[in-house]
Amino acid sequence: MGFHSRWPLVGPAPVALSVISMLLACLLSPASCTTCPQKCRCEDLQFYCDTQGLKAPPDGVDKGALGLSLRHNSITELSSDQFYGFSQLTWLHLDHNQITTVQEDAFQGLYKLKDLNLSSNRITKLPNTTFIHLINLQILDLSFNQMTSLEPELFHGLRKLQILHLRSNLLRTTPVRAFWDCRSLEYLGLSNNRLRSLARNGFAGLIKLKELHLEHNQLTKINLAHFPRLVALQFLYLQWNKINNVTCGMEWTWTTLEKLDLTGNEIRVLTPDVFQTLPNLKMLLLDNNKLSSLDAQVLDMWQSLGTIGLSSNLWECTKRICSLATWLSTFKGRWEHSILCHSPEYAQGEEILDAVYGFQLCQNFSAPVIQTISTTTDATTAAEITSSLFGIMQPTPTQDYAEDFGSFTTVVTITTTTTQTPRTAQATTALLEEESVTDDFSAMDNTLMTQRVIIGTMALLFSFFIIIFVVYISRKCCPPTLRRIRHCSAIQNRRQMRTQQRQPMADLATQIHSYCSSELREEDHPLDHPHQHVGVAGQLPPHHSCHDVRQGGSQAAPGGVHNGPGRARGHVLVHALPVYPWLHHPSLYHQHLLLANPLSRFPLHPASQAKAVCVGEASH
Repeated sequence: MGFHSRWPLVGPAPVALSVISMLLACLLSPASCTTCPQKCRCEDLQFYCDTQGLKAPPDGVDKGALGLSLRHNSITELSSDQFYGFSQLTWLHLDHNQITTVQEDAFQGLYKLKDLNLSSNRITKLPNTTFIHLINLQILDLSFNQMTSLEPELFHGLRKLQILHLRSNLLRTTPVRAFWDCRSLEYLGLSNNRLRSLARNGFAGLIKLKELHLEHNQLTKINLAHFPRLVALQFLYLQWNKINNVTCGMEWTWTTLEKLDLTGNEIRVLTPDVFQTLPNLKMLLLDNNKLSSLDAQVLDMWQSLGTIGLSSNLWECTKRICSLATWLSTFKGRWEHSILCHSPEYAQGEEILDAVYGFQLCQNFSAPVIQTISTTTDATTAAEITSSLFGIMQPTPTQDYAEDFGSFTTVVTITTTTTQTPRTAQATTALLEEESVTDDFSAMDNTLMTQRVIIGTMALLFSFFIIIFVVYISRKCCPPTLRRIRHCSAIQNRRQMRTQQRQPMADLATQIHSYCSSELREEDHPLDHPHQHVGVAGQLPPHHSCHDVRQGGSQAAPGGVHNGPGRARGHVLVHALPVYPWLHHPSLYHQHLLLANPLSRFPLHPASQAKAVCVGEASH
């Protein structure tokens, strides 16, 4: 028992040791001793108090915090010394609030701050000394506010600033040397403002700037003389302005610029001096402008390009387009969108190269160089080559041969003697180059023709397979319907055959009826000249055109002729109309029937019987 009482860890001693350990832990790791304010989330001295409806920073935030986020709250004003004491703060996010006013010393004491976000507020103006204490600031976001102007010294002292966002404000101009002290700035965003012009020295001091955004403004003219101090700029974005003129007011070479975006402007003409300043340009975007043609000298300056954008312009597919078509056919880079003709009407919607080939606008893009060699008494060699590309032929005093090939005209006159000069070698080199270009275009034409043949063949095969597929599906899916259709067709055919078979019989019955009626009328009214009535066989008795033959034959007169004027009931009237085709068909002889005419020498054919028998009853 005494042993335990003397042991140092028993009794009040362990409490003292725990307190000492906590103090040591706080000294070694301050984050473990901080308390997190209500409605905030805390992680290693970083406080996230977003979307809590706060109107000011909460009271429980530790002064040694490294980061503070107050996004999506209801803060309306940043007063002086509001963040005083947060000397360890490295990032502060105040975006998506309702801030309208920022006092001059609002950020005093934040010497270690590197990232400040004030975007998506209602700030209209910032004092000159707003950021003067933020000497280590690297990222500043003032986008989506309502600032109409910038104070001349607003960014003074921000020598470590690397990224500055000013997009989506109401800025109309930038002050002269507004960014003079931003020696480390690499990204500047001024897009979606109302800039109408650029100050000559508006970007002075930005010696490390690599990316400049000026898109979606109201700029109408661009003079490259405004950017001579941007010696490190690589990307310049000027799309969707109202630019109609691009010039260069001074002679200098901008060797660092690699991308120039002029999409969505009103440019109609490009001059060679602009691209003489940009020898290392790799990407040029001129989509959605009003270009109708390009000068050959401008195209010669595009040797360094790897990507070009020329779609949605007013390209005039006539002989004026030949220079562009020639350049496109030899261009080894890429263009993302199709380059289509805008005029004339017959070529609208056609790709430029297809229109040139299809309508033969440029005669294979090249003309053969024709040499005329003559011998003179001069001791020197004169070689004169005059070429007018894509225009009207210009005659020269020593013109020997000239031919206009539509795309361009080449006139060559060469006079040679026994000696040669370097100009003769130049003419030969030009000839070889044009021949190689002609071969390239011929190969491209053959390739296009082959592609069209392949596409047409594939379309025919596809149509054939579609028809086979439809027939197969119909046979598999609808067999009852097909059987019903075949059954109906067979029934219809049988009906037609029956109708065809019955029609002669009906005609025969009609003829028999009419004939017997006429014979009966003749017997009731005998002819005045009986001998004029001749029977079919030529030997019928007088006054009788029809003979009465008793069915049983018992009451018939000799010869089967009834001589009385009347006819007894049950007699049959028979008139012989012999039809003789059966004589030509012996097989029908056994089918004939001899009827009641004893004077007839010719037996009757069955057809005669069917046609000439009329059955009726007579009454006295």
